[in-house]
Amino acid sequence: MLTVAIHCDPKAPTPYSARWAEFLEAAQVDVRWVNLRLPDALEQVRGCAGVMWHWEFMPHERQVAYRILHTIEEYLKIPVFPNHRTAWHYDDKITQYYIFQALDIPTPTTWIFWDHEPAREWAEETSYPKVFKLATGASSFAVRIVHSKAEAFKIIDMMFGPGTYPDAIHQTAADTGILPKNIEQFRKRLSRWKQILRWAIKDKLPDLPPRFWWQPEKNYVYFQEFIPENAFDTRITVIGKRAFGFRRNNRPGDFRASGSGQLDYDSPINLDCVRLAHEISAKLQVQSMAYDFLVKPGGQPVVCEMSYTFLDWAVEKCAGYWTPDLQWVPGHIWPEAAQVEDFLKRIIE
Repeated sequence: MLTVAIHCDPKAPTPYSARWAEFLEAAQVDVRWVNLRLPDALEQVRGCAGVMWHWEFMPHERQVAYRILHTIEEYLKIPVFPNHRTAWHYDDKITQYYIFQALDIPTPTTWIFWDHEPAREWAEETSYPKVFKLATGASSFAVRIVHSKAEAFKIIDMMFGPGTYPDAIHQTAADTGILPKNIEQFRKRLSRWKQILRWAIKDKLPDLPPRFWWQPEKNYVYFQEFIPENAFDTRITVIGKRAFGFRRNNRPGDFRASGSGQLDYDSPINLDCVRLAHEISAKLQVQSMAYDFLVKPGGQPVVCEMSYTFLDWAVEKCAGYWTPDLQWVPGHIWPEAAQVEDFLKRIIE
């Protein structure tokens, strides 16, 4: 009998690990629960046919999972999920942009600077608005629109000075203009603004959220063109040969769709996005990937970023998927079921 190791506390499994275990056991595969954060991580997985670990963007997971999984895959020669090709660029928008450029994948026009003066020279001459992003951060936490040269200069000086954290950028973005809905939200917002003011007046970074960001983002700056008239983005998730799609509507009065929670499964999906998502996954040779698309004036889809992990229930709610030749296959599927099916095929090969 095959044995697949899953990193997780079996007493408190994540949705992904619990469903992986369910689908593995249904396929007559033995599940070995492991804790790869312990010193004997490699010994725990010896003899296993595969290793699975659902890890997300928080640095306390990133700094552990990537190192260990890559070692298991590369040196123990045990298949892993996610593998190196799938996850090495996860939650790193700058790395993803360079990958897209290298493979001629259409993206919004992007400017990345690694030095202060060239960035200021560009900001002096460019037109506005532009979109500023940090390399890391989910749900648009680290994305804001820049309306003027003065705003761009402040951001550039910050990024090549003390730096910032994703949460700090999030709290100064457009959503802070929305009135709080209750007293608790008001208190949280007041606390955030106190931190922002302390940073602005005393040049002191906001307090580090516990267990989250251990170091500020700094010494680079990342701008993208602002693409108007996109009231939503299109999320295409490719798992193997299956492409699932839905729209994410923007927040009210905002240009950002990621993290809005306003998912639309009824409106038609742009099949050019589906086709392009399949093509990107084939070029990257990845196991599982979600792509976020906008459409430029003239109808050209462009991919803004990608992520190996995503909300599983959001994909399961899709009524079916498209194959690479754009044939529609109806039926709801948990993404973990598709991932396990593909992973076992890889192991058995």
